[in-house]
Amino acid sequence: MEDSANSTSPISTSNTNDPPLPVTDSSNPKVQRWPSLGLTLIHDFITPDEEQTMISEFHRVTPRTDKPGKKRISQHYGYHFDYTTFGASTTNFTPVPSYIRDWVLPRLPLQNARDVPDQFTIQYYPPGSGIPPHVDTHSMFGEALYSLSFGSGVPMVFRMSGPNDARKMRLPKRSLMASSSSPLADCKQDALQAEQSQPSPTSAAQTNEAETEDSWELLLPARSLLLMQGPSRYGYTHGIRSRKTDIINGKTVPREGRYSITMRTVRRGDEIGCDCAYPGVCDARIREEQRQPVGSSGQ
Repeated sequence: MEDSANSTSPISTSNTNDPPLPVTDSSNPKVQRWPSLGLTLIHDFITPDEEQTMISEFHRVTPRTDKPGKKRISQHYGYHFDYTTFGASTTNFTPVPSYIRDWVLPRLPLQNARDVPDQFTIQYYPPGSGIPPHVDTHSMFGEALYSLSFGSGVPMVFRMSGPNDARKMRLPKRSLMASSSSPLADCKQDALQAEQSQPSPTSAAQTNEAETEDSWELLLPARSLLLMQGPSRYGYTHGIRSRKTDIINGKTVPREGRYSITMRTVRRGDEIGCDCAYPGVCDARIREEQRQPVGSSGQ
């Protein structure tokens, strides 16, 4: 049994629509779902003590620094994320930390054993930093995309992708990392470089202008797990606006440093591919387009 939620839904408002109402699991009120979007948010996925241990372990690997203008910090575990293919490396592998093995993996809401993530990207975001709107690679990873927030909460912006997103995915740009150029890799590399740079007021304004009135924000509280599947995984862009404060439940709240663990399941060989309902932002469809002879309509 599940009930519609009202006041329990985390709300952030800043020139966006309110998020659609979730359905709360009556057997566990910490679990909220948006069935039509394939979106699930689980509150208090880890404990405060576990959270502090995870932050300490992160900085045991990457020591803290108070230098102004500090950029985002990334750590990769399992099969490393490959920024040239936007899949996972076949050679670079780092053993998964015990806090992920012992506290995170056993609690994930898996559909089956094949869904266990094997690629982990842990990030630290300085206060005020953001992530440009994007759709994660479709074909290289399984459907379930997990994001665990800790250290502090932040509003995430969701928006159904449209023609402008499809156009950007196909822009012929010069790759800075790949040995051979492709519109998909080049566009995504530019976005990733922007994500890893300290956001400026100009980039934040451009991001806000690019978002349509149909966008909405969902607060991801500290220690919460977000699961994206279906439309939210394949068709919606998600991002975080660059700003120093957020308006949450009518109050202005300063941004604090935030950590996240993005968890994916790597596809290999014949598993690579996608037949989703969103060809405009699907990397598998873009590769098919690129293989067609010049002048071919694809009919």
